[in-house]
Amino acid sequence: MAYHEPVLLDSVVQELVSDPDGIYLDATAGGAGHSRALLESLSCRGMLWAVDRDPDAVDEVRSSLGGDRRVVVKRASFKELEDLIFDSSVDRFSGALFDLGVSSHQIDAPHRGFSYRADGPLDMRMEGGQGPSAADLIAEATEAELLQIVRDYGEERRAMSIVRTIVRQREEAPIETTNDLRRAVESTRPKMLHKTLARVFQAFRIAVNGELDQLAVGLQAATRHLCIGGRIAVIAYHSLEDRIVKQFMADRMRRCICPPRLPVCACDQKPEFCKVGRGRIRPTEKEIENNSRARSAILRVYERIEDQK
Repeated sequence: MAYHEPVLLDSVVQELVSDPDGIYLDATAGGAGHSRALLESLSCRGMLWAVDRDPDAVDEVRSSLGGDRRVVVKRASFKELEDLIFDSSVDRFSGALFDLGVSSHQIDAPHRGFSYRADGPLDMRMEGGQGPSAADLIAEATEAELLQIVRDYGEERRAMSIVRTIVRQREEAPIETTNDLRRAVESTRPKMLHKTLARVFQAFRIAVNGELDQLAVGLQAATRHLCIGGRIAVIAYHSLEDRIVKQFMADRMRRCICPPRLPVCACDQKPEFCKVGRGRIRPTEKEIENNSRARSAILRVYERIEDQK
């Protein structure tokens, strides 16, 4: 079985690679699916940085692509990207890719604790045991903190009922496995059980890994080091990620930053980026049929047209 089926593969390569001789960053290398396709589109002078925060993913990329002299494999989170680039001899990239969310390999590995479909430790840590696990978070967070997590990161309307049940259950026995958390959610009798479970597990995964905060930091590092004509492509799988991407890039496409009260623009602001195409690309029905995890994917691509001041 493949480590992870890459989503929107052809669109990513087509929209991202503008210079076959350039240097490209895959900030979420995962199972090397996108990385391999990007590499195949580069010339012998091109280079690919394959980066991931998950040690399993880094091992997979090294095993798959490590023999190619054009590939640099690094383990780093989004918050570490700037330091990683600063410590290298590379200052400008021709393109950067972010494929957000969780990989099929992570979901399908019960011991990682990402999925409610199989029993395993309630872990959810992307970086192999670093920091508190989801079980630790659920055990230590206050009811108010848990409510904020489930409501804001899971966008779950019944967050209050679910959180009160979790708090009540943890008083009786620790919530230490995916089945423990699933049973707590099931006991609230949601009308759409699987969607509710998916939202709750998503919420705790995002909280454990600081995904949304890290995303903004990673986008900042990647866009800062794109050359003129360089592109950034981001695949998001839920509205929280997509909203961050849209707002982050909207700020860099603005033509005026003057206060609204000024009758005439005086800032001489020039947009740094522009959209590529109509703004977003969705998977085809055929791709969704072959890979159901592509269903919610949205690809957005932007091109640098002006250097930062």
